[in-house]
Amino acid sequence: MLTRDAEGMRMKLDRVDHLSTELIGLDPRDIRHVFPHPTLVSIKGRNQQPLFISALLHGNELTSFRILQRLAARYKNKAPARSLLIFIGNVDAAAEGVRHLPHQPDFNRIWAKGESAYHALTADITAIAREAAPFASIDIHNNTGANPIYGCVNALRPADLQLAASFAPLGVFYLNPPTTQSIAFSHFCPAITIECGKGDDPIGLEAADRLIENTIALERFSDTPLPDDALTLYKTVGRMVVDPACSFSFGAGGTDGADGAAGGADSAGGADVQFRPDLDKLNFVDLDENTALARCRPEKRPIHVLDEHGTDITTEFIHYTDGNAHLTTKATPSMISHDPDIIRQDCLGYLMRPLNLDLPK
Repeated sequence: MLTRDAEGMRMKLDRVDHLSTELIGLDPRDIRHVFPHPTLVSIKGRNQQPLFISALLHGNELTSFRILQRLAARYKNKAPARSLLIFIGNVDAAAEGVRHLPHQPDFNRIWAKGESAYHALTADITAIAREAAPFASIDIHNNTGANPIYGCVNALRPADLQLAASFAPLGVFYLNPPTTQSIAFSHFCPAITIECGKGDDPIGLEAADRLIENTIALERFSDTPLPDDALTLYKTVGRMVVDPACSFSFGAGGTDGADGAAGGADSAGGADVQFRPDLDKLNFVDLDENTALARCRPEKRPIHVLDEHGTDITTEFIHYTDGNAHLTTKATPSMISHDPDIIRQDCLGYLMRPLNLDLPK
């Protein structure tokens, strides 16, 4: 199956029926020795309705690679209890140890309509999966900032919420950005994104492995209500981005230049905006109104908050006083990162509110 990228180069989706045991001792940077292209792996199990697993949509998020290694070892001589349909995504970025290459889009932002070959690739995978009628979909990710492990759902259905609670006691309901793999798959099966902490976090790896094995073994989703304390659920209400024309830093650290240029400001340590150095430690902390986030040049308004439709809702969440950016209202951050590439390529993080939900019984 061939498509073309924006430069007219051939893109190929390989299809195989097993995970090679070469994976077991492989360094992630050598992944193209086993998977030279994006690959869809179909493994037959005793229950033919497959579990869909999405791995390496971001090339530097390696919990999914470790899961592939474990699956290759676990099922090298036996069939799983349930068939598996596994998409191995951005192998070129994985070989370089980066989220995505400069000429590529983010592989978790191409699961809605688009004209590129990358969109054609994910449209093909979605069509194949839809026809296979998956039991569930699990997309495996890591964070770059300090976060607990948590599951993200895009539909408040019992099965999706059970998947989230089976992974971690924290969950997030989000609809923005609308171009992710889990949103696409939530239209035809229970779907979850699992955020497994940083890439070397053993807690996240073990929780991901346990979730996958439990889901493989599951005959059906339970009709038994979740215990009241099984899942603390938040809803994403805003996506924080930094004005690309503004430079930023964290505490007394280095400065990220606006559009690659060094910035300077007397009031913000040489940058247009100086975020508090512990900003990512506030992930999943319920913050009060007027909590300080950053010090900014007086004339700058560098932090913008966008809703699920891309509408600017900054004034609902952030106000500026005496060169400081504060929360206007109570909110709970998530996925805040100090990584300048992530901030520039994607976002600074998200703002959430608790979702008061009577979980389906």
